[in-house]
Amino acid sequence: MSDDCTLCELPVRGEPHTDPDVEGSFCCRGCLEVYRTMGDVDPESVSADDIDADGERDTEIPDDAETAFLAVDGMHCTACEAFLESTASEVDGVYGVEASYATEMLKVSYDPERTDPGEVGESVSRLGYRANTPEVGTAVAAEERFGRDELRTVLGILGGMAVMMIYVLFVYPAYLGIYPESFLHESATSVMVFVPIPLISTFVVFLVGYPILRSAYVSLRAGEPNMDVLIAGGALAAYSYSLYEVLTGGVVIYFDVAVAIVAVVTLGDFVQRRVKRRALGSVGDLDFDRVTEALVRDDAGTREVDVADLEPGDETVVKRGARVPLDGTVVEGEAAVDEALVTGESVPETKGPGDSVIGGSIATDGRLVVSVGEKTTSTYDRLLAQLWNVQSGGGGSQRLADTIAALFVPFVLGLAVVVAGAWLALGAPAREAVTVGVSVLVVSCPCSFGLATPVAVAAGVSRAADEGVIVTNTAAVEGLADVDVVAFDKTGTLTEGRMRVTDVAAPEADEGALLRYAAAVERDANHPVADAIVARADGNGDRHALADGGTLDVDATAGDGGDGTGDASTATVADFEEHRRGAEGTVDGTRVLVGHPDLFAGGDWALPASVESAVDAVQREGAIATVVGWDGAARGVLGTRDTPREDWAETVEALAADGRTIVVVTGDDQSETAAFEAHPDVEDVFAGVLPQAKAAVVERLRGAEGTVAMVGDGTNDAPALAAADLGVAFASGTELATEAADATVTEGGLRSVRRLFDVAETTRSRVRQNFGWALGYNVITLPAAALGFVDPLLAAIAMAASSLLVVANSGRDFGIGE
Repeated sequence: MSDDCTLCELPVRGEPHTDPDVEGSFCCRGCLEVYRTMGDVDPESVSADDIDADGERDTEIPDDAETAFLAVDGMHCTACEAFLESTASEVDGVYGVEASYATEMLKVSYDPERTDPGEVGESVSRLGYRANTPEVGTAVAAEERFGRDELRTVLGILGGMAVMMIYVLFVYPAYLGIYPESFLHESATSVMVFVPIPLISTFVVFLVGYPILRSAYVSLRAGEPNMDVLIAGGALAAYSYSLYEVLTGGVVIYFDVAVAIVAVVTLGDFVQRRVKRRALGSVGDLDFDRVTEALVRDDAGTREVDVADLEPGDETVVKRGARVPLDGTVVEGEAAVDEALVTGESVPETKGPGDSVIGGSIATDGRLVVSVGEKTTSTYDRLLAQLWNVQSGGGGSQRLADTIAALFVPFVLGLAVVVAGAWLALGAPAREAVTVGVSVLVVSCPCSFGLATPVAVAAGVSRAADEGVIVTNTAAVEGLADVDVVAFDKTGTLTEGRMRVTDVAAPEADEGALLRYAAAVERDANHPVADAIVARADGNGDRHALADGGTLDVDATAGDGGDGTGDASTATVADFEEHRRGAEGTVDGTRVLVGHPDLFAGGDWALPASVESAVDAVQREGAIATVVGWDGAARGVLGTRDTPREDWAETVEALAADGRTIVVVTGDDQSETAAFEAHPDVEDVFAGVLPQAKAAVVERLRGAEGTVAMVGDGTNDAPALAAADLGVAFASGTELATEAADATVTEGGLRSVRRLFDVAETTRSRVRQNFGWALGYNVITLPAAALGFVDPLLAAIAMAASSLLVVANSGRDFGIGE
């Protein structure tokens, strides 16, 4: 039998999960159920490399290769990806390189004996790119990059305004006949016009427009011409022709066209970058909670060492509230271990000698000594590596504008040459033929194409922010409209993320006494279930009726105190003792036991049939059963659960009404998902899915259903959020989850998730309208320019008008209703 999971290909820890009707072995019940449900999908549709613990994608890369992630400043478009990959791959010792324009990252696999990340960074740090190793706290560097973009944009606008002011005061009036023809030839006027305009235009075109020129160059070198080729071509053609006019004594100059092209496109690019980096943060900050030091116990005592220096068999001391550094086995101590960040399970599990623990989990209420396992790896670190790989590996889909450019750019360049040649062949003067060719380039200059997406997306992002959602990946407000499957995490997403006592059944005692005794003992325990019991006894928490008649809506503080009822906070508790699955203590002279039903089975405590029946009823309702007993016998049961958000059903119904498939993917046990499985709009509930496997579930859903959006809130959701086509996280969750997501809900809960989908639909419509207008504009203006009806100045005006219409259309009210 394979040692790896058939679905997610991760190592199987302990006994594999199997089923006679399903071929293969699985690391968890969740993977088994996913494979059972979707086994007809080609397993190759799951990217095994995306969830590989070592983070290597290329099977030809040697096992001893190391991987580095470099943050790259200066990436201007998706064409930069191919250029940077090609450049970095030329470094000796580099096995493979993947670039991502979306996250401005390089993933480099290399031989540490022959090269290092610094050398790779130096190889690409030219032509305006700057590559370096991301570090924790690199937000300052991000702000500096933002400042340079802002400065370039401001200088472009100021330079354009200066040039246009001279044109308005001197050049345009002469062209329109307001001034005599000799006006521009006068020496004083000539100095005021033909000296500053070329100088300012040179500054704007070559310095402010440098990223555009570089992008055009690298796109041509990479064999993927983008819209920047036309932008650069139009600007350089107008600039070069005008400079020739000035040097030969001519007065018909089009520096205004060159400057306007660069300024408008620079502004559009700035808007796009600003939206893209908003709330994004540095990828280097993802390891904010990573364990780097560990306490090791040996014959010499206890000392602190670097986690990287730990060896299999080393005994690490995990204090109360500390994280387990690496996967291993408990050899001493007992504690409730919170694995929610890693597994997604909402209830901590008590661990003792012989139990395995996950690196990255937290010992909440006790001290543990953990022996490091054979593979000195932290599951939490594997999640980080998986997230980094998914986010920075592969650049994603190319922008629609660049897709069009692959055909449009060569066509326009060829058309300009053919038109100029045709005019020459028909006997036109060379200057006139060149003017027509320049007009073709300028009028087709795709400023409206360049603005169509970023301006519409910026408007969508702004509206999403009004609805309580911060978009960190601009593709989200377009891509969400095409989502086929919405996968929800359960804990903290569809539920409130905190335990409440919802079921009370006391067949062998008074209900008030049951709550008082339970709360008195649990008040000294450190566990979410204990907190929920205490809160209920104090008069807080929701009530929930059992399906088969449990008594609820109890006044927890009622009673005269003579039979155990009364205020639990005033009870005297002695001899408190915490067990693996419960707690015990003497309350006002009465010995009380509170905990899992197994504590009462086969021991000194009697478990009446009536209480057993109540336990079954509570568990059928999907709640966690906590039995309460005193005087040697179980008296009743309390049911606790993570209660669903009030608007979860409404959200599911609204998204399903638009034709989307709704699934729930959770690390919790199947007994806690009954309410979601029963909803008619929920297609599937995958319970017990380990976090490493969540990304595989997303990939499998994509292979079976199409585009997938993942909605979650915890660190355990981060790989799935990053692997999904679109990820939506709750700001109330962990920082790692929000970093992995494309959008973060800051307020409004699930209502804001619904609104985000509405905003995405409107944004996509606006983008399509903008592209339709941009294409229609070129269909009309290109023939007119080729026939000589449009000179470069009129071409520039038409181009500007086209861009203004795109901006106006993008900024229209979204009209998102309740």
